[in-house]
Amino acid sequence: MLKKYFRKQLHKRYVSKYLAETRWEIINTVIVASATEYNYEVQKHLKNLGGLVRKYERRSRWLRF
Repeated sequence: MLKKYFRKQLHKRYVSKYLAETRWEIINTVIVASATEYNYEVQKHLKNLGGLVRKYERRSRWLRF
C-alpha cells in the first residue's frame, strides 16, 4: 500500500515537472519565433507541445484521486 502511494507521488512530481518544462519551451519558442518568423515547422512544433500540455494536464487531474 505504501509502495503504491510513493509511486503515485513520484509520478505526480514527474508530471508537474514535465508540464513546467513544456510550458517554458512554448514560451521560449514563441519569443524566438517572434524575433525571426513563424514558419510551418514552428507552428507544428507549437501545436504538438499544446497537445502534450493537454495530455499531461489530463493526467495530473486523474492523479488527484
